[in-house]
Amino acid sequence: MKKWKKEILLNVPIEFAWLYFYGDISKKKRIFPKVVDEEVIKQTETIIGTIINQSYQNGSLIEQYEITIKKYTNDSNYKAIQESFLLNNRFKMTTEYELVSQSDKITKFIYTSINKPKNPLLSVFQLFGSDQVIVNFLNKAKVAIELDFEQSQNKEVQ
Repeated sequence: MKKWKKEILLNVPIEFAWLYFYGDISKKKRIFPKVVDEEVIKQTETIIGTIINQSYQNGSLIEQYEITIKKYTNDSNYKAIQESFLLNNRFKMTTEYELVSQSDKITKFIYTSINKPKNPLLSVFQLFGSDQVIVNFLNKAKVAIELDFEQSQNKEVQ
């Protein structure tokens, strides 16, 4: 099992950032450009246990993943969603996106990824894994979310 946990500050309000992780597929595509679509298969009242079929572009192929929401919190100063899915029938992936309000204009974004191989032999390959993919994702998410926020503020001024 390999676990990565990284954080970055976003210069946007928490409510603005939250839409990129839950509830708005067009905003989600801004930080996850390979996501093609999402369809709720099973909706629960508490959101926890909801199952979503996600279509994902991988080169010329479109892959489908069944994502289960394991954790969901939507408070005014703290928001989190944890998703679990099976990647390529080889790895059980758990991803968590946490947003913590630092002020009315700054949000801490914490990303956690846990990658657990179904086959223990695959664990050896994880020893050589780098966190660079995670760092790149955080930086790209920051740029996209902050740019969208800036553009939304400019529209309000006009």
